[in-house]
Amino acid sequence: MSVARRFRLGLIFIALAASSLAACAPLPKGEYWNDSYVHLDPPRYTFDLPKGWRAATASDYPSLAFNRRVFAQLDEPGRRALLERAELELQGIDAGLISSNGAWIQVGSEARSVGWYNSSNPLQYGVTEQEKKGLWERFARARIDNAPATDKPTLALESVDVVDYGLNRVLRVRFRSDEARGTLYWTVIGFFNSSDTISLAHVGTPENREEGLAALEEIVTSLRFN
Repeated sequence: MSVARRFRLGLIFIALAASSLAACAPLPKGEYWNDSYVHLDPPRYTFDLPKGWRAATASDYPSLAFNRRVFAQLDEPGRRALLERAELELQGIDAGLISSNGAWIQVGSEARSVGWYNSSNPLQYGVTEQEKKGLWERFARARIDNAPATDKPTLALESVDVVDYGLNRVLRVRFRSDEARGTLYWTVIGFFNSSDTISLAHVGTPENREEGLAALEEIVTSLRFN
């Protein structure tokens, strides 16, 4: 199998851990307006765009810090194939953001979902150790199952906890993924009401895993259902 087929953009769209790719080009799901992102389809939500970040397109794929080494190894047909794959994967999320240093934040959502775990009062009472264990097992299994056969990642959980960002209480998962591109450190946020889920994910740069993490926290603090 070619390098271009083995390496992907690596997006995570989680409304319990499964990735979703569109079969054809969809209508725009949201728009950027006055330094904010507004999601137009249910669930309708808004967040502020951090300074120094912008909407990413498939052509930004080589600029993502965790993809630079891979892209440099490809020939021209391989690069074209990878950009086509990036276009499809971007259709599977609501918003993808890139920083000037090549860090990455993505946002996805699911209407009428049950949240990240089965609870009548999501996050009100925190997450038990048993719930943490079950959530991580389902998350890791889906992530590995959806990876290419030639590049199954080795995942290591760092933490699962409930965190307050401003007035928003969210579920936060941090984990390490060792794969062909190298070691990636992901921070994934689950924000939801009684019926809808918004999922956010961040990965920094190979030089600095914390690059852009403050921007993720800004987004989560400003996030609100409309």
